[in-house]
Formats: sequence, structure tokens, C-alpha cells
Amino acid sequence: MKDNAQVVVRTEAVCKRFGAVQANRDISIAVRQGTIHAVVGENGAGKTTLMNILYGVFPPDSGTVYLYGQPVRFRSPAEALQAGVGMVSQHYALIPRLSVSENLLLGGTGRLLAPLPRAQVLERARQLAEVIGLQVDWDAPAGSLSVSQQQKVEILKLLLRDARVLIFDEPTAVLPPADAESFFALLHRFTEEGRTVLLVTHKLQEVLEHADEVTVLRAGEVVASMPVREKPGAEPQVDAPALARLIVGEGGVLPEDELLLGRRLSETPRLRVEGLTVAPVRSRVGLRGVSFEIYPGEVFGIAGVDGSGQAELIDALMGLVTPLQGRIWLNDREITHLPAGARLQMGIRYIAEDRHLRGAILEWSVAENSALGLHRQGGFGSAFSLSFARMKEFAAKIISRFAVRAPAPDAPFSALSGGNQQKVVVGRALMETPALLLAGQPTRGLDAASTRAVHHAIRQACEQGAAALVVSFDLDELLTLCDRIGVLFNGQMVDIMEGERRRRDEIGAAMVGAATGGGA
Repeated sequence: MKDNAQVVVRTEAVCKRFGAVQANRDISIAVRQGTIHAVVGENGAGKTTLMNILYGVFPPDSGTVYLYGQPVRFRSPAEALQAGVGMVSQHYALIPRLSVSENLLLGGTGRLLAPLPRAQVLERARQLAEVIGLQVDWDAPAGSLSVSQQQKVEILKLLLRDARVLIFDEPTAVLPPADAESFFALLHRFTEEGRTVLLVTHKLQEVLEHADEVTVLRAGEVVASMPVREKPGAEPQVDAPALARLIVGEGGVLPEDELLLGRRLSETPRLRVEGLTVAPVRSRVGLRGVSFEIYPGEVFGIAGVDGSGQAELIDALMGLVTPLQGRIWLNDREITHLPAGARLQMGIRYIAEDRHLRGAILEWSVAENSALGLHRQGGFGSAFSLSFARMKEFAAKIISRFAVRAPAPDAPFSALSGGNQQKVVVGRALMETPALLLAGQPTRGLDAASTRAVHHAIRQACEQGAAALVVSFDLDELLTLCDRIGVLFNGQMVDIMEGERRRRDEIGAAMVGAATGGGA
């Protein structure tokens, strides 16, 4: 902790309400220059709301925000950027069809709101890209970049506008370990340059390893704010169990530490994939000759660095892309060329990696999103007349089972926090036992208690006869939840690990091509 550092950001008794939900109540925090200040709390604790107030997405109902000792009330993110405050949210704001350079130029203005010349912006962007380790084709569509590349482009946008206060909301939620390490090295470089970082995260180990100070929110209020360590480089003076207890409060659910392994319920595979080859859509290489099987009762994990073919695998299994080669069977019935709707009818359920892009419609209600994709199954009326009452009833069950913090089933989906949105998407897939669950980053942005609930729901579904495929960049999640772990590298399944070979070091080596063979 930098005791003599200037307080750059300070909030005083900030309150924000959305209808019946009190998102922030009398929030007072102080963030010092040149520090990484972590903000932690359960889903719905008010973390993202507070960050959005600092970034000008919406104003506080009451209270004051101070920047460098002066009261500010930003009316938009553009105003916040002009004052030197920038934010990278959970869902990146890049326009996928525009090129990288076009995204950088969007809203490109200087301190005096004058448009920046294109050549000047791109020259400065190239210089900064070298600093942050971004190698990218400036003319490539932003949607073709890997997650870590997209994140660096977002950071580049802020640096181009000379942001001195950088806000990151769950920045490593979908980053593989190597990219997460590079990201934090970059944050430390920023603080050494005098920039200030606000970090929202559910990963307590990140707080202990990298933060200088931490603020804990619970139910919209500050319950603790403290230094993590006495000085940079010192050992943390708080531990993960103590932070977890502050986050959940008395009687709350602490993170799990047991393995959730299961057993095969049949020796006949539920899913069989042979020689699957898919053209690259959201990765560099797509898939090349991938083969594996998943059995009823088991959770099969997919590990790999970002862009190794995970997106193409789930898309092909869900029927969202057509393979170039290979075949797919579900319960011994070939489904290689069946559309997604037919696969849903057969009991395949899908948790999209990006809930905003493929998992939900923000403008619709919680009830309507709860039925999304299931509305043709017959439980919500006929194909010509859907029953909103039945949708609300189904949504209420999801809200109850997965502890979703929502004002009501008919509330707008956009009114929910990111974590609670994710719980609705997960609940929709798991309220009834699927034949096969395809889950992309199922606990993205979830707190410890919610992550535990999702893990147990997946395991319970498998105990009842489901098979599950889980893609995650979090090796701890895969090791906790998965019976076998397949490793994708450069579009190929280079290994399938189980038993004693389910080790972090061996999986990590296979992810970067340092060790191949053995199980695939």
C-alpha cells in the first residue's frame, strides 16, 4: 500500500436504486494513485453498478464522486474519458464487423473534443500496441480476434485517450492462465507509470497476488475496506478464507474445495465425435480431425489456450456451423447435419460463452429469456400461442433454485447484474435433465456460492443420466468438476487426461504444445 499516494477517486455516500432493487447504499471508498484497488462481493452486491457510476454510464441518485479532489458528475462515458477515466467491461464494446483500426477510431477525440487524424491515431496505436504486447492485423474484423486480443484492443482504446484511471470488470473471466498472467503484468506496469486501476473480480487469489487494497461489498454496502499488503512486494496480510467470509457474511456459502467427480452410467457413449474438421470462425485454425466420446454420467472438460478451436467445437456440436469433415452421433443417431432446433428437441442444451451474443435478449423480460430456445418444446403453450404465465412460472423456478436476484420474473433481463443474468442462462439449461449439456464458460462472472451451485447442478444432472461437455479457461474449475479433460491445441485434440494424469502441470504443457499424445 502506498500510504503517501494521492487519493485519485473517492466516493462519498453514493446511492443507486433500480426500481425495488437498492444496488448501492451509502458507498464510500478511497482509491490511491498508482495502486491496484480490488472490489469484491457476491453477484448483485453492487460492484458493477458502482463502476458504471464512476464511468458515467448513469449518475448516482445521491452522494458524490470526487476525482483528484474535485466533485464530478459524468453524464456519459465520453465525459468520463475526457476526464481520464476509462472502463473495460465484462462484455467488450468492440463492433465485430468493423476492423480493429475502425474500432480504435470510433469516438476518437482529443481532450478538446476535436477529431483525431486517422494517421495520427494509428501511428500512436502501433506504438502503444508494442508496449502492451498486442500483435494484430489492423484491417482484420474485430470479431475475428481472440478474447485476449479483443481485451488488449479495448485497453488500447483507453490508452489512446490517455485514461489515467482504468476500471476492469471481471477482466480474466474468460482468459486462459498465460494470458491472465500477462494481463496482470500489464496492470503492474500501468501502476508503475502512475496510472490507477480499479479491479472487479471474483477470483480472490488475484486479489491476494496483485491488489494493493481491497473493498468488500455485500448487498450494496461496504462491509470492509483494507490494505492487502503493507507495501508493494510484501506478503498479503489478509487471506482468502477471511475475504470469503466477509463476502458471504454469516451463514453464507464458502467456496468449495472438494472434487466433484462422478462415474459412467453406461458404456455406450452419449456423444460420439469422429474426425471433426471445422473451418475457423472464431479462432485461428478451427478444428482438425477431432475425435472423442462422452458417456452418460460424466463431465468431459475442454482445456486449451484461447483460440484453439473451442468455439468451433461447441458451434459444430450445437448445429450452428456445418463441419467440413467428420461425423457426430447422439445416442447412436447421427446428427452431423441436423439443425440446432432439432438438436434441442433431442435434449441438447446450450450455455453460450457470451450470454449477450448468443444466450439472451437484453430487451426481453427474465421470463421470456427463461423460455428462449425452449419455446418449441411444448411446455409454454402451442407454436402459435405462447403462454407468458407459464414462462413466468418457469422463470420463478429458476430464480428460486439458482438464487437469482431479480425483482420479478417479468422484470427486464437488462436490470439484472451480469452474474444473475448468467444464473438465468444456466438455470434454463439445467432445470430439466438434458441428454447432453454443452457449456461454454458456465461460471463466467459468478461468485463463489453461485459457482458452487452451478457445479453441483451440472453434477446432479449427470448423476440423473446427462452427459456434459464443459469448456473453461479456468483450470481449477476443470480439475474440480471434470472426470476427463481433453486438451485442444492448434485445432487438434492432443490429449485426453483422466485419473492421476489430471494434473495442472501436465494439462498446461499440453495446452501450449509442449506435451502431446497419451489419451486421444
